[in-house]
Amino acid sequence: MSASLRLCLLASLPLLPASAQTPPPASWIEAGAFYQHVSDGFGDWKGAYARAVLAGSRNVWYLDAKAQEAFRDRGVYGSIANVHTFSDRLYTQVGAGAGTGDFVLPDLRLDASLSVKLGSARSLVLTGGGTLVDAKAGFRDRALFGSLTWYVSGGVVLEGGARVNWSDPGSVRSARGTGAASFGRSGRSLFTLRGSAGTEGYQLTGVSQTLREFRSQEAGAVWRQWLSGGTGFVLGADWYHNPFYTRAGLSLGLFHGW
Repeated sequence: MSASLRLCLLASLPLLPASAQTPPPASWIEAGAFYQHVSDGFGDWKGAYARAVLAGSRNVWYLDAKAQEAFRDRGVYGSIANVHTFSDRLYTQVGAGAGTGDFVLPDLRLDASLSVKLGSARSLVLTGGGTLVDAKAGFRDRALFGSLTWYVSGGVVLEGGARVNWSDPGSVRSARGTGAASFGRSGRSLFTLRGSAGTEGYQLTGVSQTLREFRSQEAGAVWRQWLSGGTGFVLGADWYHNPFYTRAGLSLGLFHGW
């Protein structure tokens, strides 16, 4: 799966607990912008996003929209996602999104997962699921993923996971491992570190240029700070590297919860 398609995951499926990058289930809105420099003439990434979250007793709905330019391809992406709680141990996540543009944003993306809380304290969460992506120019992705999240005492959350992906044409298999750690508490301050490494099958970077079968690494940090009255800001830093280019940049957003 390409880095550009993985970026759409933010707007496709809220991977709760998401290493505590977002506030707990409650209604809130957020808007922000991002800029990432890309080396070797591939064209910088820039754009803006907005998110609305509507929370109920058993359902949390996520509405997302993003406008971006990446690899000199401009497009917009929108999605809707739902987290449904069946019991104090079981919840599901489903999401669907679609984008415009020539090659970066997918025509359609579908995600679904099941999460189970383990142990007497329910501090371990085991998640498994799958992803289907109908990308541009006849490219498609199918993926299976799993993760284990541990809610450590003292406001610490640790998460590890893996994803296996099959990209068409050719059913090219790739795999990736991920890890994240967050520190702090919602309503005050949260700091999250994350990273991943592995292989990618295809990456669409231009109408006539597609990167194929390579290794890549990425890392990021997010600081979410509440100020007063449910309002706050979120500051993020991202870094990504493969044999063809390096991408690095910042994002800044404002949120308000109620």
